[in-house]
Amino acid sequence: MTTIAQQKVKILSYNVLYGLQKDSVENIERYKQLIKDLQPDIVATQEMNGWTQKALEELAKDYDHPYALQSKETGFPVALTSKTPMVNFKKVTENMWHAYIYAKVNGIHIFVIHFSPFSYQKRLEEVTNIIAQAAEIPVDEPILIMGDFNSMAESDREHYGDNLAKGMKKSEEKHAHIRNLNNGQIDYSVLNKLKDAGFKDSYRLLNKDFASSMPTFKDGNGNIKQTQSGTPKRIDFLWCNDVAAKRVTTSTVLKNAQTHYISDHYPVYVELAVE
Repeated sequence: MTTIAQQKVKILSYNVLYGLQKDSVENIERYKQLIKDLQPDIVATQEMNGWTQKALEELAKDYDHPYALQSKETGFPVALTSKTPMVNFKKVTENMWHAYIYAKVNGIHIFVIHFSPFSYQKRLEEVTNIIAQAAEIPVDEPILIMGDFNSMAESDREHYGDNLAKGMKKSEEKHAHIRNLNNGQIDYSVLNKLKDAGFKDSYRLLNKDFASSMPTFKDGNGNIKQTQSGTPKRIDFLWCNDVAAKRVTTSTVLKNAQTHYISDHYPVYVELAVE
């Protein structure tokens, strides 16, 4: 009888805040060091503002990823870099607030998303689109949907007190374009839609504790803060279908000396066992 060796595929998904503040050499170095320390096989990023496809390819080569894809070169791009080729890839901006990338890497179907920050109804449209794309993939193949969902999970509901909804309400009173509350309540419908489609929150497969993906020690303008001021929220996720869920061996929101200061979000780090 032959035994099939299992390997790990290491995946990092990260909203890097305005393209790692491309003017900041120190921050780009901090980011590259994080990648070199982790040695992930696949890196998905959101907010690659200011980067071009060529510049991303150069950055990825610095941490030994010869393959790189960026959704677009304007606005808020998403990106994917990898140690191995990405096949059948698509870069989609249509019907998306920002964009998404689809690619098959290492036999895994990957969607990198960044949903609308301003409207839960737009996010519902976006997640419906992603689910429809994923439904075209054979059910016995692993699928991962990762990125900044700008949405909260019902499994974290008990960690969100009244203050969060109150703060969101104030923000909506000030800004007509912000409509994140659903009938005055925190909206869980976007991620519930993924759940209803059979996807699982990789973090909750292995963890009972709540782990926020923001705030960090950096604010949204890139300034270093003394404390993690702000309401802890988890809006960055890696969701997986049943086939992929069975292979998840590690899933964490990565908090360390580097990630405290790279972005205003913490990255999601997942390991999958593959044959």
